[in-house]
Amino acid sequence: MEQNIQEVETYLSATVPALLVKLTPAQKPLWGKMTPQHMVEHLIVVYKLSMGRFSVPIISKEEEWPKLKEYLMKDSPMRRNVSAPDGKSDLQPLKFADLDEAKQNFIAETATFLRFFEAQPEFISNHPYGGPLTAQEWLFCHRKHIKHHFIQFDLIPDYE
Repeated sequence: MEQNIQEVETYLSATVPALLVKLTPAQKPLWGKMTPQHMVEHLIVVYKLSMGRFSVPIISKEEEWPKLKEYLMKDSPMRRNVSAPDGKSDLQPLKFADLDEAKQNFIAETATFLRFFEAQPEFISNHPYGGPLTAQEWLFCHRKHIKHHFIQFDLIPDYE
């Protein structure tokens, strides 16, 4: 497990930023309606959720959590066009001036999460579908989630 954790940390800290360089404002998603900047800002929000900076209600049933958690931990493709936990499909307002600023903030937020994970691997925050997850579980969830959106914008093949 320790080696796997190191691999995921390296993926998030080194591979992801290298892939993000290829993302341009003009890229179209293979599915969904997010723009590249919406996608990057969405990933930032999920980092913040995982560190307890805000919380969301869990919409799944407690008896489903073990199976959903197992799914979130696997390095396998996510389902496409999953509804937002609040059931709304509207794009969120953009917070950053442009994609480059969003990318810089995403890379900084990645570093913040990795420091947080190292300091508090057992910290728990709620995933809207998977229920309570530790920071270590969120680490694996972030890899899966980021890969999902990188496939969406054709930054990696389906499934790398």
